[in-house]
Amino acid sequence: MMYRVLIVDDEPVIRNGIHSFIDWQQEGMSAEDDCANGVEALAALESRSIDILITDIKMPLMNGIQLMEQAIQLYPSLKVILISSYNDFEYVREGLKLGAVDYLLKPTMEPEDLLAVLKRCIAMLEEERRKESELNQYQQGAIYRERKSLEHELKKLIVQEHATLTEADWVPAWLQERYACMYVLLDSADEWRENRGYLYVQLLLEELQEMFYMHVQEGVALLMSESSMFLILPDHDGGAEQLLHQWRAVLETKCGISASTGFTIEHGIRRLLHGFANSRAACQRRFFEGLGGLYMTSGPDSERTTQPAIDVIQDWTPFIESIRNGDPSTSLIECALERWRSGFLDPEQVKHEACQLLSCVYHLQADAGTLLPERLDLLQRAETLEQLSAHLIGQLEETHKPVLPNLTDKGYGGQLIMKALEYLAEHYTENLTLQGVADIVHLSKSYFSILFKKQTGRNFIDYLIELRIREAKRILAQKDSKVYDVADSSGFNDVKYFSKVFKKLTGLTPLQYREKHQVSESYFES
Repeated sequence: MMYRVLIVDDEPVIRNGIHSFIDWQQEGMSAEDDCANGVEALAALESRSIDILITDIKMPLMNGIQLMEQAIQLYPSLKVILISSYNDFEYVREGLKLGAVDYLLKPTMEPEDLLAVLKRCIAMLEEERRKESELNQYQQGAIYRERKSLEHELKKLIVQEHATLTEADWVPAWLQERYACMYVLLDSADEWRENRGYLYVQLLLEELQEMFYMHVQEGVALLMSESSMFLILPDHDGGAEQLLHQWRAVLETKCGISASTGFTIEHGIRRLLHGFANSRAACQRRFFEGLGGLYMTSGPDSERTTQPAIDVIQDWTPFIESIRNGDPSTSLIECALERWRSGFLDPEQVKHEACQLLSCVYHLQADAGTLLPERLDLLQRAETLEQLSAHLIGQLEETHKPVLPNLTDKGYGGQLIMKALEYLAEHYTENLTLQGVADIVHLSKSYFSILFKKQTGRNFIDYLIELRIREAKRILAQKDSKVYDVADSSGFNDVKYFSKVFKKLTGLTPLQYREKHQVSESYFES
C-alpha cells in the first residue's frame, strides 16, 4: 500500500528540501503536491484523502495548528508531523495535545530524523487499520450470526403461522414499528434452471440475499423456495420503497436479472403473517400483468382481499364439439380467456382449468395420451396468462388433425374400418372414392360401404365431406386465400358446391366464417 503525504510550508526551499530528503517510492510513500499555506492545503485535503501531513507551524492565512484541527476533522486517522524554525513550545504543546505524532526543528532536521518519524506514522496507521479490520470482522460476524438467527426465527414463524406472537427476545425493535414486506419472485426461473442448472439458481438466490444485506443495514432476507425470497426491512420515514427501487435497479443493470415483487407495509410483529400473505398475493399479479413489475397493496391496515372464486367449469362439451368440428382454437378459447382475465380465479385455478380443457381435447385423440403429461407440465410452468394462452393454443392447434370416431366393434371388422379411417385422415384432400378406399382395406365396395356406416354411424361420403370442411375452416381462419383456393386445398373440385356445403354445415358462408374468426383472433391478441 502506498501512503500519501502532503507537505505544507510557506518557504519553497523547505518544501524542496523535504522532498529531496526521502526516497518516497522506496519507502512506500508518495509525496503529493506541495502547498504554501494552510488555506491552500485545506482545499487540497477536501479534494483527496491524505495519510500523513507535514506542516509548518507559522504560516500566513492559516497556521499549522489551525490546519491540523480542521484536517483531523476531515480524516480522524490522519498523522501529523509539525515542523518549526525555532523552539515555539507553546504551539508545539498545543499540537501534541491535538494528536501530532512529533515535531522537528528545521535548522537541525536530518533526513534520518524525518524518515524515522514517517516510519512511526506508518506503523501507527497499519496498527490502527489492523485493529479496525479485526473489529469489522468481528462486527460483521456478529451481524451475520444475528441475521441468520433472525432468518431462522422468522421463517419458523411463517411456516408454523404463529399469528398471535407479540414479542420475543429475538425480535428486533424495528419489527415492532412500521416495516415493509416484499415477496420477490425470479422471472424465467425455469429457463435459468434449464440453461444453468438447479444449483446455479440456488447460488444466484444466495448472492441476491448477500446483495440485499450489502445495501440494507437493517432488514432480513428469507429464501422461501427454489425461485423466491421474502424481504423485510424497516420503513423509516417511508424510505423502504426507495431502497427497494435501488436494489431492483442493481439487479437489472448490474446483474441482468428480472424479478417481480409484491410490496406492502405493515406495523408490528403481529402483522408479519399478513405482510407475507399480502405481498405474495400482490406478486401473483405478475401472472395477469406481466413479468418484472412492482405490485403494491393498499397499506398497513388492509387485509388480504380477493374476489370469491367462481365454480370451476366442468363441462367443456361445446368447446370439445367445436374442436371436433375443426373450428380454430384461437376463437374457441375466447370465453375461457375472458373468464381468466376477469380476476375471479387465481393463477393456480386458471392453470387447473387450462389443464382440464387440454385433457378433454387430448382424450379425443387415440394416440395423444403419451404426450399429455409433458403438455400439462408446460401449462403448469407458465409464468403469465399470455404464456399460458400461447402454450394452450399451440397445443390445441396440434390437435387439428381429424378425430377418429369411436367404433361399435373392436373386432376384425372394426380393425379394417380403423385402417380406412387412418388412411382418410392422411389423404382426405386427395381425389378419393368409395371404391378406392375399399380397395385399400381389401373389401368390396358395397360391403365396405355397409361396414363403414355400421362402425361409424355415418356414410362414407358424409364423413369425407366433414373432414374436408374441417380443413377448410382451418385454412379460412389462418390465411386470406381466395375461396376457390380454399376449396381446392381442402379437397373440393367445385367451388360452388363447396360454398353450398360449407354454409349447410356451418350456417355461414366461407367469407362470413373467415370474418368472424379473424375478428375473434384480433380480440384474442388484444
